[in-house]
Amino acid sequence: MIALLVAAALTASPSPAPARSPVATALSPASIVAKYGAALKALREPRVFTVEYTLVQTGTRTLEQSHRIFRSGSDERDETLAVNGTRSTSPVVRIFRSRPYRYTVAALGPKPAAYTFTFAGPHRDGKHVDYVFDLAPKDAKPRAFTFTQVTIDGLSFLPSAIGFVTGAHGGRGSVTFGKSDHFWVARSAAAEAEVPGGVARERLAFARWRFPPALPASTFSAPRRLMTPPPASP
Repeated sequence: MIALLVAAALTASPSPAPARSPVATALSPASIVAKYGAALKALREPRVFTVEYTLVQTGTRTLEQSHRIFRSGSDERDETLAVNGTRSTSPVVRIFRSRPYRYTVAALGPKPAAYTFTFAGPHRDGKHVDYVFDLAPKDAKPRAFTFTQVTIDGLSFLPSAIGFVTGAHGGRGSVTFGKSDHFWVARSAAAEAEVPGGVARERLAFARWRFPPALPASTFSAPRRLMTPPPASP
């Protein structure tokens, strides 16, 4: 469901806004937004990576799955490792070609050119300070979904959390990001939307990011079906 929310504008449920500290920031809101915009432009996304994620659905249906994906460019191999706590001895493998990866900062980071950033306050965690901004679209054109808030990391000036909503389906949601190796990647996503029969909720948790220099071409070859022996002669 979250992929549909991101791609087709059902949305994920925003996490509660972080507690806002009264501490002051030495940077002006305008300079923070300028640094954020520059960080987005300079961002280097990984071209080759592997990651595992857990999908949990509740509400109108209950489901838990564990997956491992391999990406190289726009090619993707998705292995289903476990369903509802039962680990498969032979994972279900799906191969995709020319498939966009939706959980990148480049795809999801709100752009200063498209939104007005209103400083909502700093958020301190120990010595680390992030900056929370409420967002409003700069134009009134219809949108599939609208970003409502971004938390900007005080060191990288990249988004550590974004919230968004849609008019359709009563949807709302959030995605969080953090550093792994040299890259800024998704950590979690949560979605809530009204669907026939009630409210559907879904959560994703990403783990075990790896960034190899390359993957074998065979990674993206469809697995061969096992040969079925002919029936025994009567």
